[in-house]
Amino acid sequence: MIGVLVVVAVAAAGGLVYMKLVEEGFVRYNKWDRRVRGTLRAGDQAPDLELTKYDGSTLRLSSLWAKKPVVLIFGSCT
Repeated sequence: MIGVLVVVAVAAAGGLVYMKLVEEGFVRYNKWDRRVRGTLRAGDQAPDLELTKYDGSTLRLSSLWAKKPVVLIFGSCT
């Protein structure tokens, strides 16, 4: 029984260390992980980006800000 507890404790500690290394940027989460640390923080105004729409045309965020508030969400939606 003690052997099982030791294995579980070591596995949990290893998982926590791995997640901390990912969080700090020393280890990539997966091959699609493209996170880059920047200076933008929660509550800051987003830069005026030019985005490409599905039909290939472009859209500037400033054109949306003039009409109504804009909420940008970055990250996985799955």
